[in-house]
Amino acid sequence: MLEMGVGGSCALAELEREDIADVPVEVIGDQLVELFAHRNRVDAEIERRLHRFDKGEGYAADHALSAQAWLRWKCRLSASEASERVKVARQLPQLELTAAAFADGSVSYRHAALIARTASEIGEKWESNAESILVTAAKEVDPGRLRFAVGHLKHYLVPDGALDEANANYERRQLYLSQTMDGMFKLDGQLDAEGGAALKTALDALMTPPSGDDDRNASERRADALVELAWRQMDAGTLPQVGGQKPHLLVTAELATLAAQPNSPAAELEWSQPVPAETARRIACDCELTPMLDGESHGSRKVIPGWKRRALIARDRGCRFVGCDMPSAWCDAHHLKHWADGGLDELWNLVLLCRRHHRMVHEGRVPLRLTASPP
Repeated sequence: MLEMGVGGSCALAELEREDIADVPVEVIGDQLVELFAHRNRVDAEIERRLHRFDKGEGYAADHALSAQAWLRWKCRLSASEASERVKVARQLPQLELTAAAFADGSVSYRHAALIARTASEIGEKWESNAESILVTAAKEVDPGRLRFAVGHLKHYLVPDGALDEANANYERRQLYLSQTMDGMFKLDGQLDAEGGAALKTALDALMTPPSGDDDRNASERRADALVELAWRQMDAGTLPQVGGQKPHLLVTAELATLAAQPNSPAAELEWSQPVPAETARRIACDCELTPMLDGESHGSRKVIPGWKRRALIARDRGCRFVGCDMPSAWCDAHHLKHWADGGLDELWNLVLLCRRHHRMVHEGRVPLRLTASPP
């Protein structure tokens, strides 16, 4: 049992001196629960005293203009946190159940702040049992799940307000995609509830369970899923045309570059920076090729025409890299001997590889390990 009391700093100092290597981990678990409860009580006391300090303009003694400004100055809080702290302190005296649960450590500051903000937003339609419902839920769930209860409560008490909030969130949607100096693309933005749920559903569908050799973390797999989503849309051919053409990835490269000859120039990727020869070779494995001579086009041809790809799919049925179960729809045709090196576009020189393993074989220089051809 941890006793913090008024002399909490002494008790904390005693804990800091303790050699936790000798403390059973089961005991530490119980101590963590108690420490978090004590932290909640400390936060509650901060809010109680902050209310008195704010109401009595205690900040004026230091010539600060507001409690928020004083908190930023003296307690080094961010502007948003200082503002929220003051708002919660002003609201808590009207929320007796929340203040009591906060004071005895059974709910956290985040719980209390969410309930206080909800009461302020609902205003005069705040019912007497609404606080009881939220405090009861707060004692059982984390703040994220408490937001679900808040959403249902708002919809019941102020349906028009809930709709206004949803519309306001929709108007805040935004997406930025910009390229950095090192060639990476930075993605930043936010989506409303429906848009975000739609994107997450699509990404989750593409984030298949990792295979045995898949050492990507969740964020890397999510990034690959987003790129896969773009590729599948372009491959489907259903996107609107741009400049009279279906959207596609355009790579410009000299034949010497595709043949990986020494001192050949880098390939150029539209909307991006120059890319390595091996990246161009991978993309060229399964592409539509347009030879250019003296600035003039000499016709285009698909390296792997549709009938040959269908035959390849019928034979391989999916990625042929050992241990991979990606379906054929997620695969590129890969040349065992690249056509730029004299390899032929024949089935015996082609295998299906998922985009991840295709990149590993080209840019990653991972030796190609194939499963036996499916029966």
